[in-house]
Parts: sequence; structure tokens; C-alpha cells
Amino acid sequence: MKTVLALPSVPMTPAIMADLERRELIIRLGPRRHDLPAAPGQTLDRYGPHMLISVTINRVPFADFATHPDNEDFLLLGDPATKPLFLVVALMRRPALAAKVAAGTLSPADFVCLEVKWNDPKVSFFTMLADVPHGEAITATEGVCPTFYVTESRDLPNDLFDFGPYELAVA
Repeated sequence: MKTVLALPSVPMTPAIMADLERRELIIRLGPRRHDLPAAPGQTLDRYGPHMLISVTINRVPFADFATHPDNEDFLLLGDPATKPLFLVVALMRRPALAAKVAAGTLSPADFVCLEVKWNDPKVSFFTMLADVPHGEAITATEGVCPTFYVTESRDLPNDLFDFGPYELAVA
């Protein structure tokens, strides 16, 4: 039998997202946050071999909780009238989380369960940094499924996380 960790959900606020950034788990995207020093007559940009992916969630358990070996950009452009979407982020990188599972010391305090806020330039656009365990789920079974976008490196693997005797759930 699995030990269920009931995670209290919190609204996705600028303060919560700033805390995740201070912990070096995400990088917030927004106006003036990534300006480049373009001299007069110059255009500067950053690029990589990325693809844009549409993600639709219709799953109650956090069965696809995973990490990636590279960064993943979240663009939470969506319909607020859909089923509520929850994004759980571990408050540590994969090796530290695996050590807690192995030691039997995992607790709800090791995660933040975000109630996704759609279309808000202050919270809805960010980069999940490499090796940060995270996953999405819904709690409602009726209604329209939520869909959002991610951009990531081409052929980026989804390294599922083994919770062993634990299971995550929204409280």
C-alpha cells in the first residue's frame, strides 16, 4: 500500500513564483527580464533547436511526474473555464528527492502544488530548469480538459520519477 502525500494547493502568485526562482528551480519570463545589450543598429537574440508542444491534461494522478536533462519553457496560455489544473514542483533537484524517497523521509513540505493561473504575465510564463521534478494533474472528472504549451529542446527525454512507496495527491 502506498503512502499518499496530500499536497495543499496554493494560488500561483508572483510571490510564490519568485520563491521558486530564488530556489533556482525556475526562471520567470516577462518584460525586461531578459533584455540583451543590443548596440545601435544591432539585433541580438538567443535561440536553440526548440519545438513547441501543446499539452492537454485529463489525468487525476501525478503518473507522469518527471524531470528533463534540459530546461522546459511553460506557456500557460489557456482557457480559465477548463477543469482546474495543478502543477506540482519538487523543492529540490532529482538526486535530493530520490535520496528522501530512499530514506523514507519524503513529506508534503518537499513540494509546492500550484493552482495554475492562466494567461497572467506575472506568473504564467516561466522556464522549469533541468533536473527539477514536476508534474501536472487535474482533480475534476467532468468538464473541458486544460491545455497549455511548452517549448523544449528537440528530442528531450521525459525521465519518470519513481516515488517507490509514495503517491502524490492534491489535498
